[in-house]
Formats: sequence, structure tokens, C-alpha cells
Amino acid sequence: TRFCRPCLERVAKQGGIRPKCSHCRAPFTLESIQVDEALQVEMMNCMGTVRCSFRGCGEKVPINAIKLHEAQCEHIKMRCKFAEWGCEWIGKKKDLEHHNCNECEFRAEMGRLVNVIREKTLNQSETIARLEGTRVNQAVNTHTRHLLMVRGRNAGNIFDVLAMSYEAICFPGRFAATKVMWGDMITQEHSRSLAFNALLVSPLIICAAKCAFWMAIDLSNTPPRRICLLGLYRLWKQFELNLMSSASAFLAIFFVLIDDNGDATQWTETPLSGTNIHHIFIRDLVAFFSFAAYFFFVEFMEYWPGIALLFCTFSFTITFTSCVATILERVNGSEQDTLKKCRMWSAIVFALRYSCLFQLVSQCEAVKGVIVLRLVRHASRKRLNVNFTVEETECFLSLIPTSILVAIGAAMTALDHIACNNGNIEDWSAALGEWYIGAAVLTFLNVFTHALYLCGQGSGIAIYDEGVTLRNHNSERIQLCNILPSQRPGLTGVATISLAVFYGIFIVCV
Repeated sequence: TRFCRPCLERVAKQGGIRPKCSHCRAPFTLESIQVDEALQVEMMNCMGTVRCSFRGCGEKVPINAIKLHEAQCEHIKMRCKFAEWGCEWIGKKKDLEHHNCNECEFRAEMGRLVNVIREKTLNQSETIARLEGTRVNQAVNTHTRHLLMVRGRNAGNIFDVLAMSYEAICFPGRFAATKVMWGDMITQEHSRSLAFNALLVSPLIICAAKCAFWMAIDLSNTPPRRICLLGLYRLWKQFELNLMSSASAFLAIFFVLIDDNGDATQWTETPLSGTNIHHIFIRDLVAFFSFAAYFFFVEFMEYWPGIALLFCTFSFTITFTSCVATILERVNGSEQDTLKKCRMWSAIVFALRYSCLFQLVSQCEAVKGVIVLRLVRHASRKRLNVNFTVEETECFLSLIPTSILVAIGAAMTALDHIACNNGNIEDWSAALGEWYIGAAVLTFLNVFTHALYLCGQGSGIAIYDEGVTLRNHNSERIQLCNILPSQRPGLTGVATISLAVFYGIFIVCV
């Protein structure tokens, strides 16, 4: 069935969401209307004539020229150009000019005023359309730039991780509003853990790089002839601590890289030959070499400067990383303690705790302290508070059986007895004091670790809440000016970043 398009458009407009054909009652849309091209060709080639339908005309017009005649016919009905302003005149086209010049009440000053207003309205409409187009182009450019930035973000790149940390700490409101820009670094657990691993390892790399740098400076200031005269052994003795610290850090990073199983939260478990037991040897190697790198770094820096730098590194590593992790948890709405799920947490915290322990007390006292705390935990049937012993960072120490610990403790007690008999130790009170001192220092380090972690969490919550408050205060200005929220950094975030910068300057310059 054939219909003219205006009739179908009227039916579609009156039919609501699902208009129906007035002939067959089938639903249709304006997009489904098909043009009868054969009828168009037939009408164009038709030589017949029809009379003009407008009253007063009656002119015979060829069918193929009817549209052209209707556009030019003087008897077509028209409205006054000021109809939208209140003129109710309706008449023929040939009478329109006479009406505009002699009859219309808007023909004088009022008409000129209306024309001025109409021109300004038209200009404003064009300006609005142009601005709208500019805004759309800006939005497209911004979106394109964001996509390029998202594609360029890499959780394994320390510079991207540091940029994300700075944005999250200084501008948490803006960071939450534009979290799409950071892509998988926030949304995926693997990428978040990869970023946390990078933050945990960075201080270790800085310490090892400092040892290597000063070794390179000393070598550059030594004449080549003197280097040849010294020989390899003397060179080794001169740069022993530099080489041990740098090599240990290098081996730790090397084992981290070779254990790339595509999951930054899990270590690869290696089965023991001939048994069904699986153990994470790579984690233990990384923890041991990280411990060695920090230990020899303190030896290289001499005692008190090294201890000060080690405690600064200890505090910064845990607090700063915990702060960033807490902000990401709040922004992403994920579960808590995601930092402890990344695989470098256990190795790095193990290295920091036990390097401090072996520097604060003697090696004998440190071993005795480890034995005491492990035996106390086994005696409590694992009901001792995990935060008191930091059990998730004990690595291979948590696998040592009680019998071996008892045997080592008995052997060390026998050695103390022999030393008392030989006069190397004054009395048994001094020998028992070594057990107490080692256990007390290790307990302090464990509690200190937990306190640093809670301090980082508290800082992250305070920074995020402060950023949300700034964002809420600026919400009206954001809607009016179309700017990003929280352009002004929060005080807590600035203080945190300032402490991080101070740590970087301190560890490099001391």
C-alpha cells in the first residue's frame, strides 16, 4: 500500500512508541519506510496535468512540476513573519507584502525591535551551537588523550607507579574522579600488586645503587696503575661491602624476575623430589638476598649512620606503601589489606626486620631471639597474635620444626655452659641476658612493623577523606566551570609527599 511520507510521519507521531499502519495495523518505524522509486520515475516522466489545489489559482500544471509550482504559487496560505510574537494574520502569499507594510502592528518600531531580538537570538543560537561543537571536540580530544594515557600506563614501570602514588596522595579527589585514566593499575588485583611490589623494592634498589655509586667514584679516583698493583684480592677487600650489598640486591631482583608466573600475588611453589611437599624456594632466596643487601649496606655506611638510614628505609617502605594501598582500596572499593597479598611484602618485610635485628644485637643474640619467639609461638599452639610475630613475613623460619629449634637452643645453651666454665662469660645471668635481649629486640621490631602498617593505613584514610571533603565543597564550582575536582592538594597529602622527598634526599646525601 502506498502512502505519502507526511501522512506516515503524522501517524508515527500520533502512534507513540509503537505506531501501527492505518491499513494493515502492522507496527512500523520511520526507518522501515521504503521509497517507491518506480512511482517517482513514473511521475517524473508523466506528461499529464493537474489543477493547482490552492483556492483562487486553478492553474493547470504538469505532474512532474507540481512541487515547483507549489513553492512559487501566489495563492498559498502563509502566516505573518511576526506570528511567533503575537500577529494572528493568515493569508495568501500575494497579500503578505501588503500586510507587512500597511496592516501588521509590528511593522514600525516594534517590528524593528523584534528583528533585532530575532537576529540576536539567531546569533546566540549560532554561538551556542559553535560552543557546543567546541565542547564536543574538547571532550573527544580529552577522551582520546585519556585513552593514550591508559595505554601508556604500566604497573611494572616505577615512574608510572610513582606518578600514580603522587596523584593519589596529593589529589585523592581528582584521582578518584579520573581513575579510568589509570586503567588496570587500579582495577585489577595483579596490576595493583605489581605496583606495590615496585614500591616495596625501590628502597632496596636505591640502597644498593648508592653502594655501587660510591664504589664507582672511588675506582674513578684511583689511577689505573695503582689498581693493577693492588690486585684482585686487595680490591675485593677494599670494596667488599659495596660488592656484597650490590650483588645481593642484584640476585634478589634476578630471582624476582625469573619467577614471573604472570601473577604478582603468588610465588611459584617448587615440589621436593621424592615427596608431595611443595615449598616456595624463590621467595626464601629473595628474602635472604634482600636481607643480605640491607645488612651489608649498614656495614658499608658504618654503624650509626647505617642504622639511621636502615630505620628510615624501614619506616618509609612500610608506611608509604601502606598509605598508597589504602587510598587505592578506598578509590576502587576493594577489600582491605591488599598490600599483604602482593608477593614482595613477605620478602621485603622479612629483610627489613631481620637486618635491623642482626645490626642492633650480636648474631648470637639475634639467633637466640628468633628461637625464643618461634618456640613461644609453637607453645601457644599458634594462638599468639599474628601481628605480634608478623607471621606472614617469616618465610622459611615458619617451617622450621620445633624439634630443630629445641636442638639448636640446647646446643647454644651447651656452648654458653662451656663459655662459663672457660671464663669467657662471667656467669649464667649474662648468658640468659642474651636470650632476653634478642627476644625483646625482635618483639620490638615486630610490633614496630605492625605500628608502621597501621600508621600508613591511618594516613591513607585521612588523605582520602580530606580529598573527598574538598571534592564535595567544590561540587557546585565543578558543575559550573567544568573543571576537575580537588585542584588544591590536601595538607595531609602534602605532608606525606614532603616526608617521602625528605627520605629520598636523606638516603642519597648522607
